[in-house]
Amino acid sequence: MSCKQKEVKVPVNDNPGLHEVWNNSPVYVLRTIDGQDTIADLKLGQTISTTKWLVAIDKNLTMKQLLPALKKIYKKRRKVSLHSDGKGEVYFAYLDSVQKKMSFVETTKMDLMPDFYTSGEYFKQYSKADMGYEKWHLYIYPRKIVLNDSIKFNSYVSKNQLLDSLAYYMKQRDSVQKQLYLNFDKQDDFNRFLDYYTFFKQNSPANTKTSSKIFIFTP
Repeated sequence: MSCKQKEVKVPVNDNPGLHEVWNNSPVYVLRTIDGQDTIADLKLGQTISTTKWLVAIDKNLTMKQLLPALKKIYKKRRKVSLHSDGKGEVYFAYLDSVQKKMSFVETTKMDLMPDFYTSGEYFKQYSKADMGYEKWHLYIYPRKIVLNDSIKFNSYVSKNQLLDSLAYYMKQRDSVQKQLYLNFDKQDDFNRFLDYYTFFKQNSPANTKTSSKIFIFTP
């Protein structure tokens, strides 16, 4: 996808998605060099509050670089005004590597949590939040993946293998409703973030809900 002659290198992954979203406005987040810094250059353009927003983000931006732009997008999208109820839909764009098509995943309810917390730290401080669920914490680093601070996986483990492993560890308490919280290292890139976010939005172990709360943390 392009924006005024500037290319947006959208993420690529093998998760199925929507191929058409009608009544939309495009939003672009470019990877731009400003002196010695790389920044996420947000181009909201002529966004219309009554449309669905299709957000194309450069896959090589780190989550640290991208986080301020993401917060701006959701703040504007959720602002209540004369023409908007603050509930407008948001979709992230990516290339489906299986069907070779531009695809979209809905991210409307994504709740970006304060970036000085991991989910484990957050619920230690706010123990009454999300009561009624057994909480499981998945930490995704550039070179490893960790479940609940103790169970470690190599970064090259496939998403399906990871899902099977989560199901194995969680099945010990099948009668309990569980919630999975995704945590992403700020140094990781958007391509990897969207791959795992999309996968776990579509797939969860039995009796488990993937939370809309997303933690992007400083390791």
